[in-house]
Amino acid sequence: MSTEIILMLLIAVCAVAIGLTLRHFLVSLLKKTILDNWVVQTLGAVVFVIPLIVGVFTYFSVQQSILLYQFLVYLRSPEYLNTPLPTIMNYVWRLFLTMFALFVGIAVGRTAMKLTIHSLNNNRIDINLRVLIGRIIFFVIMIIDAFWIFLIWGLAIDFPVTVIGALTVTFTIAFQDILKDLVAGFYILMERPFHIGDSITIGNAAYTPLHTGVVENIELRATKLRISSGELVTVPNSLVFGGIVINNSYYGERRTTINVSMPIEAFDKHETIDQILKALKETDTVTEVPAPTVIVSNYTGEHVVLLVHFWMRNEKFASISDVMYTLRTALPKADLSYVDSTVEIA
Repeated sequence: MSTEIILMLLIAVCAVAIGLTLRHFLVSLLKKTILDNWVVQTLGAVVFVIPLIVGVFTYFSVQQSILLYQFLVYLRSPEYLNTPLPTIMNYVWRLFLTMFALFVGIAVGRTAMKLTIHSLNNNRIDINLRVLIGRIIFFVIMIIDAFWIFLIWGLAIDFPVTVIGALTVTFTIAFQDILKDLVAGFYILMERPFHIGDSITIGNAAYTPLHTGVVENIELRATKLRISSGELVTVPNSLVFGGIVINNSYYGERRTTINVSMPIEAFDKHETIDQILKALKETDTVTEVPAPTVIVSNYTGEHVVLLVHFWMRNEKFASISDVMYTLRTALPKADLSYVDSTVEIA
């Protein structure tokens, strides 16, 4: 009897020591990952219990091998099969699989949610939107986990699938316009064709007017622009997704065009163009590369129309009035007008 007690104590001490060692290494390793703390602690507890279970089986295998064999034979005997125990053990096994499925689903869902929020952290996306996207991913994973549990218990999934399908079709038809904006909003937030603070032009000249302004906010349903007159324009994301978007802030320079109209008698083909180019060269707001260009666009009976193209730095775009003043000084008899580069086709 004393030999059995000593053997049992030795096996227990070894199992506890191995379990604590494995738990320490696993917890130390997983704490440096993206996993939640409760997942790490649960896995640590599982690793600690495994050596104990192995130790129990080792003890019984050494001391009670004959009894274990007799027990296995009994599990196959008619006496056992005719009792309620097989049904009870079946439910216990399904309950264990259900708990395992819940653990896997919650662990995978929370980890995926945390990874999604972390990956979107540097994409200039609002924290509330990042959390919303992460929760949607967690919800989808839990739905898949629920179907797994249905299969464990042998439940028919035809009815819930039919109900979910019918609700999805009804929801899609009833809110298709909103869904278009939401899908387009996800695309804009993920692809990032423009950011908050950029100056952009949105619209389609054939159907909707062009709107140029500074992006103040990018929401799931709409994009908000502050236009030059001060109004806040809310543009549905479906129009942004399907229309023309010009990002005026993408490059450091912006092309500008000024329309110059002057009497024919005051126009000289070489001298006038040289005067304009010289005036632009003396203006520090105009870039040297690309070089400014001047072309004759129209002749009338009494006037000639010139198009002056040049590039300005975005941060100095408000100084276009200085360029207009410089050209007016160089050409006192000319009429000048600014051409909006967002609608010009050259």
